[in-house]
Amino acid sequence: MPQSYSQRVHFYYCILVALKINAKTRKSGGIRGKNNFLLKWLRNAQNNTIFHPDITSEIEWLRGKIISSGPDADLEPMLQYVYETAKRAETMRLGS
Repeated sequence: MPQSYSQRVHFYYCILVALKINAKTRKSGGIRGKNNFLLKWLRNAQNNTIFHPDITSEIEWLRGKIISSGPDADLEPMLQYVYETAKRAETMRLGS
């Protein structure tokens, strides 16, 4: 558990950077295009086991969240919020 926040911060940082790069390099596919990108990115992350095993449940949860929210739900603000929350928790953990 001590590395849990650190792993989560790293994972969400990577997914947010990937979204920004995708937005800059591709024609706008709107929210649906962003969600399709996220689903593919998460599937690749899971299949290639590029993140710590603790993140597997996070990947599965996010894929389910994207699917259940529908193709027109913009989840980027939620991703940003989770990243910032995990980052604050990691900072507090390191400070104590």
